[in-house]
Amino acid sequence: MDNLKVEANDVITEYRAKNSQLEFDNTVLRLQVKKLQNKINELTADKKNAKKENK
Repeated sequence: MDNLKVEANDVITEYRAKNSQLEFDNTVLRLQVKKLQNKINELTADKKNAKKENK
């Protein structure tokens, strides 16, 4: 029975480590998406302003 507890603890520890890594990766991806969205908004704003100036 103690052997099962050790194996279960190993599985739980591995799960927590992988889950933590996934949460970190997810946070990094969210920040990258936010940065890209800001850049896209910046570029499209520049185009909109250029069109207004040409009119």
